Amino acid sequence: MRLLIALLVAASPLATLAEPLRIYTARSIITMDESLPRATAVAVAEGRIVAVGDLDSMGAWREARDHVIDHRFADKVLLPGLIDNHLHPLMATMLLNTRWITPQRWSLPGREVEPTRGRSDYLDQVAAAAAEAGAGDEPFITWGYHELWHGVVRRADLDRIAPHRPVILWQRSFHEVVVNSAALQWLGFDPAVDEEPIDVDFEQGLFSERGLSAALGRLVPFLLTPERRQAGLEAVRSIVHQGGVTTIADMGVGMYFGLEPEAALLRATFDGESSPVRIVLVPAASSLPDASERDAWLQAFEDFPAAASPKVRIGRHMKLLADGGFFAQYMRMNPPGYIDGHKGKWLTPPAELEALARLFWDRGYQLHVHVNGDEGMDVVLNILERLLTANPLPDHRTTLHHVGFATNDQLRRAGRLGAVISAQPYYIWALGDLYAAQGLGYDRASQMSRIGAMVRNGIPTSLHSDFTMAPAAPLTLAWVAVNRVTSEGSLMAPPERITVEQALRAVTIDAAFALRMEQEIGSIVAGKRADFTVLEAGPLEVAPMQVKDIPVWGTVFEGRPYPIVSP
Repeated sequence: MRLLIALLVAASPLATLAEPLRIYTARSIITMDESLPRATAVAVAEGRIVAVGDLDSMGAWREARDHVIDHRFADKVLLPGLIDNHLHPLMATMLLNTRWITPQRWSLPGREVEPTRGRSDYLDQVAAAAAEAGAGDEPFITWGYHELWHGVVRRADLDRIAPHRPVILWQRSFHEVVVNSAALQWLGFDPAVDEEPIDVDFEQGLFSERGLSAALGRLVPFLLTPERRQAGLEAVRSIVHQGGVTTIADMGVGMYFGLEPEAALLRATFDGESSPVRIVLVPAASSLPDASERDAWLQAFEDFPAAASPKVRIGRHMKLLADGGFFAQYMRMNPPGYIDGHKGKWLTPPAELEALARLFWDRGYQLHVHVNGDEGMDVVLNILERLLTANPLPDHRTTLHHVGFATNDQLRRAGRLGAVISAQPYYIWALGDLYAAQGLGYDRASQMSRIGAMVRNGIPTSLHSDFTMAPAAPLTLAWVAVNRVTSEGSLMAPPERITVEQALRAVTIDAAFALRMEQEIGSIVAGKRADFTVLEAGPLEVAPMQVKDIPVWGTVFEGRPYPIVSP
């Protein structure tokens, strides 16, 4: 019988065109396919998976096709290529081009960042770093400031440190900057005559949420010069690869230079042979022009040529913004609100958010909505319910991103409405203890990033980094979701833990589902892209507390191995 199959295939006119099979063997292959959960061999050709199983089960293929058996992964574990479906390459590039002074330790290519806490230590670090940068008119910019760790620092404090040089503190969430008087002038503002934009306080030197855009007009061209952006994007690509990631989504492309220019920049970095990462572009609705030009913009977007790019692609996705940033405590919270009584902020006022959602919903787009607080969740779920009532789109997959704090009742409702969630687990690790003491109280702080409830309610749930909000390392994100241990060593809301296998789904097949790419990536199944993450140990074999420490050998992208090269 095998001989007959081989003769038939050999007689086919397509047989001479087929690339030889490469069969990778491994100690274990975790496929994320319920029908065949484990394997020890995977055959690939022309960038696709041809067969999965073991060498014996591939006998027919081996007889019918030229093949090479490749044992380089014989002692390793293969996963589907890991997916980070929410990050911002150009935002990360800007922040990588600053000096990092942060409340927690970071490991970056070529630099290790030790934690700095306390107001006096923070101000000393800023003063020393600004002095180290030397004299000149260029601003000194540092990322990582957080008021709850570093104390209240405002314009007058920075004027004392640097009365002449522009100094800019970028808040840990990206959603806020604090500047001195020289930086105000550098940004192009004269408090004596200029009217304050919304969410800007000249006296305090504070630009937050919607006010940040007033500062970005000068910051973007400074931090994203051609030389800086090329080096920064290559660093982002390297960081993603070191995390074992093969697919990312730019969740808000077009916010800085416009859709086509940014796509061109990303193609220059991600389209080449040396890049083992594909990128999905999700435009930001905030980059829409005025209503009079909107139809033309939408038509241009729908005709966008990036669809034909091998590694940089675009689909019918649109990013919307509801309430404010979680790290800055600008998320909108229902009663009892914040302990100190402050209010969160809307990035898009609810009525405007609904109008934008309806515009894209009625055109058949998948909506991706940034939402963080439980009041924000109420607004978004109410909008979703009204959209479904007026125009019940099948398989709409409206994806809620971050979901820092949502109640069990809200998550039950989100499941009934067919929502998908791309969650940010790192909030609980970075902020749990701090927000228990300042902001939310223990009960709500311990239950943020309620990923267990998302899974229990049948919501397809993925995990993302939103790098630099969290490391672009899916195994670290999975580790947080599995263990719910904070940076201070506290175990918080253990009923909200998920299993290691559920966490692996959240960075593979469920992450692909949120991008409508589950038929192409996310599991190791014949016909899908031959994307694998290669690990030195199996996540299902080690203790849950060791998952984040599993070394990543590298990746296989569309059949081609890409080992991680140490700097």
